[in-house]
Amino acid sequence: MSPNSHHHEEEESPVPHVSHHMHGMPILQTELLPIERKFWEQYNTTTYFNVESKHRGALYGHIIVGLLSIIFVYPVAIVFNNLNMTSWYLSTLVVHTTLVLVSLTCFSVFIKSIPDMYPGNAYNKMSWILLFSTAAHLVAAFVNFGYKYINNDLAERATGHEYFGVAGTDEDFEDQNSCDSPAITLYDLSRSGTTSNSLDLNPVHANGHLKTSSNSMLPPPVRAFSPIFKVFDWPVFSHINKTLYTVSKYMFNFLNWGHFFYFMIYIPTGVATFLLYGQGSKVFNLLAHFIKGGVFFAYGILTLARYSGAFSNKGWAWNHKYVSDTSSRWNRIQSTGLVTMECLESGLILFYGCTNIFLEHLANAGKPYSSKDLQHASIAFIYIGCGLCGVITESKLAAWRYEKAIDNYDLAVKNSKVGKILKASPGFSPNPFPVVTIFWTGILMSKHEQASPLSTEIHIQWGNMFILGCAFRLLTYILVLLLPVNAKALLRPSRPITELIVSFSLLCGGVIFMESTDPVVQSFEYHGLSPMFSLNVTLGFITLLMAWEMTVFALKDWLSKRSKRSYRQEF
Repeated sequence: MSPNSHHHEEEESPVPHVSHHMHGMPILQTELLPIERKFWEQYNTTTYFNVESKHRGALYGHIIVGLLSIIFVYPVAIVFNNLNMTSWYLSTLVVHTTLVLVSLTCFSVFIKSIPDMYPGNAYNKMSWILLFSTAAHLVAAFVNFGYKYINNDLAERATGHEYFGVAGTDEDFEDQNSCDSPAITLYDLSRSGTTSNSLDLNPVHANGHLKTSSNSMLPPPVRAFSPIFKVFDWPVFSHINKTLYTVSKYMFNFLNWGHFFYFMIYIPTGVATFLLYGQGSKVFNLLAHFIKGGVFFAYGILTLARYSGAFSNKGWAWNHKYVSDTSSRWNRIQSTGLVTMECLESGLILFYGCTNIFLEHLANAGKPYSSKDLQHASIAFIYIGCGLCGVITESKLAAWRYEKAIDNYDLAVKNSKVGKILKASPGFSPNPFPVVTIFWTGILMSKHEQASPLSTEIHIQWGNMFILGCAFRLLTYILVLLLPVNAKALLRPSRPITELIVSFSLLCGGVIFMESTDPVVQSFEYHGLSPMFSLNVTLGFITLLMAWEMTVFALKDWLSKRSKRSYRQEF
């Protein structure tokens, strides 16, 4: 027997089952039509990760250090700022700025070592913007807090006070069963010269920061007056110092949260650039999926933040909200039932639908609308119709929200003085249109046949995710309508268990939506990756992300409670 025949027998050894699925089988190893094989043989697999370079380590350094700063350091810095822990915030912001500079330096080293593989890409420009805006953010933060430090010292010398109390909190509500008792929650009213008897039980910081699950802040540190501050009493220096403060305050407030949203665009732009997705006319398909999927991903982050207690000061954490003082512009412009998250959702859905009509035609610009363009534009009509219906429904439900909140207040607080409450909300509005919009988006996309079976299956995955999220959001409304009123928890975030599933579904659906774009699907097909690859990897990534987001809010709540205990022990 010849060696060749022996080798042939080994290859033909009997096996119990022969695999017939595509998992792990590159597409060039499958049966293809000649025109299909020609396309895949010309498919370019070059990326930033396999292009020849002497400084590939700099690319990995850029990614690792950048993600460390953006995902882990910056959210903690926002927590410190939210709790008015100025020294901790500034220290963390310095660390964040340093890491960003190191990351961008690594990227600069790498990008100079390779040819221009993606001419005109947005990531390079966005990196320059990040460099200058991060530096401006740090400078604005030091000027902003430095001015407050000096101004507080001067105010303390003039008044002899270290802090001033203004408004009630939910903690006072729990302790005294009344919304009328003042508590020390804000300080340094000498700058505004105003006082408040508001029943706004979850107030906003004097410096404009949104409160989340906690409703108090530390008083400013007691400082001995330094003679060097006398120079700021001079008219010239006083004018310069106020001008710098005004500029730095607006710049700081804009960049502090602006960077958070900027990072949500910067990261997916980096993914598309490093993998060379969306070149040429494919950029429109990529943008459509990345923008739309990114919207739902951001919505999932917001939903989980609401569960964790974010925006409780506005009644957006499934908690009641009562207002007796309309001196602020925000309180004046709201209806008697206040602005709910359902109102914001409906408004954004309406805006999204209006813009989406034109976005769907970008890939076919200058030509008549094709059937595919019209099919996608009709989905935009659903968004316009549901968004407008949702906004109108919110206006009609304003009286219901006010009466519902007042009724719950009467049940929770005996002998209450409801006459002082001018506006109120139970923390939600039974508005079905946001749910209907997302539900039908999921239904339509799960039935939307694509060019390849893999693309169709991935569309079904995120369509089903949205359907699942809508089902649990409906259960949330049923829960909050049926659960009895709890006096101690009336003003606290109610944390419906169903919202965890809603946020999970939106986050997973948003990411898989982004993965369903043609450039990503084609890369999956070339390497033989199955639909379960995208699903498994996405689920694992989302659960880790949710765990980190909940950890950040848990850290915030712990620090808030710790600061309250320390404050009570001291005073």
